[in-house]
Amino acid sequence: MIRIIASTSPGKRVCAAAARLSTREGMALSVFESSDGGERDEKLIKKVMSSGHRSLLEHQSFSFALDGVSVFVEQCLIEFRLSSFTVKSRRYVDFKSAGYYTPGYLKGEALELYTSSMNSLFGDYAKLVDMGIPREDARFLLPYCFYSSMYLTCNARELAHIINAFTTGRLSAYDEIRKVGSELSKAFEGVFPDTLEAPALDCRVRAPEKSIETPRVCDQRVILMGEPRNADELLRQAVSFSGRFSSDEMELLVKDARPRELECLSYTFLIKNISQSCVTHFARHRIQSPMFESPSAAISKNLYVLPESIAADSRALQIYNSAFNRNTQTARKLMTMGLNPDDLVYLSLSGNTIDALITMNARELRHFMNLRTCERAQWEIRNAANSMLEALIASYPGLFRYYGPSCMTLGRCPEGRLSCGHPKSGAPIIPEDRAE
Repeated sequence: MIRIIASTSPGKRVCAAAARLSTREGMALSVFESSDGGERDEKLIKKVMSSGHRSLLEHQSFSFALDGVSVFVEQCLIEFRLSSFTVKSRRYVDFKSAGYYTPGYLKGEALELYTSSMNSLFGDYAKLVDMGIPREDARFLLPYCFYSSMYLTCNARELAHIINAFTTGRLSAYDEIRKVGSELSKAFEGVFPDTLEAPALDCRVRAPEKSIETPRVCDQRVILMGEPRNADELLRQAVSFSGRFSSDEMELLVKDARPRELECLSYTFLIKNISQSCVTHFARHRIQSPMFESPSAAISKNLYVLPESIAADSRALQIYNSAFNRNTQTARKLMTMGLNPDDLVYLSLSGNTIDALITMNARELRHFMNLRTCERAQWEIRNAANSMLEALIASYPGLFRYYGPSCMTLGRCPEGRLSCGHPKSGAPIIPEDRAE
């Protein structure tokens, strides 16, 4: 179910006023007052849109509540970085009774096999949770068809971009995605009828995987693939240009509230073998350029993570490994029964891994490290962040030795009463909910 829970009430008037403002004399308020949101405004918006000027749509925003959509839909939505979103945490919420999406074309024996397998996986998840395995580790057995809930907020221009990708573009191979796109389209058309832009041409997509490897545990690897040729000189030039710091005040620059100079440095990482759950942690950082492997690659390669909490418990380990093996048998059998290769994504488990290519500038990397090297961060993203930071320090120690968790760079912990209480700076911890 998808429902609009908030929107800009005079949005059409604002968008029409924006269309007029750039070509009409007069004050902004008087131009707005000449718009009424009626047919005349609609015609103007369509005319401007047809000329390729779409920024006026950014003045209309929508907030949606989405229930009963698969986590795969959720993952697709959060990759649109000009939107805002909040999702249910798999670290804290119990998903035993969440339910799951079933592709509509599955019938008869194929449907029975799919249903039986999904129920079995939810049962294994419940067993691990009841045994005391942390939910953030038990969640790796949840199939990527499980239902979740989320809030999505975006402006109309970004919404149009999402709709086109979901209904005719790179994600439209999935029936569930098309249905979500159709529901979002109704919301858009309700405000801006007949103004959806044409989808981009030649949006090539990778062919779906058609084979499934034998499941096996893998280890995460982080490789620094790209870095500035002379990072130190480049940053020194930026600092000299701004005139705010001297070249030997890198620690002060890192602690500064607005370190624009750091944006001059960009770094690219290849991060191999991160779980589909961990992909979400990366995707939340929107001031970056991420590329993630095709979703169907997760089940095709069939590599998966093994949490320490499960590896240390022989009974839990047997349940965990058995679930991946049974899921592989189910996926292979469903393929022989005619399963659409695109729908393999629903057979993958949250613990199945893919690779990512991540590019961030040094300012966003500071924010990323503040959050992800923290002891409160989920262990998989923390391991990746620590490995990334290790590579950065080796590349440019004069700057990146000052990077780390918030307690180190900001002097306070944003976790409030959940703070670990052991700041890396060595200074007394000041929880953010008590800081001035």
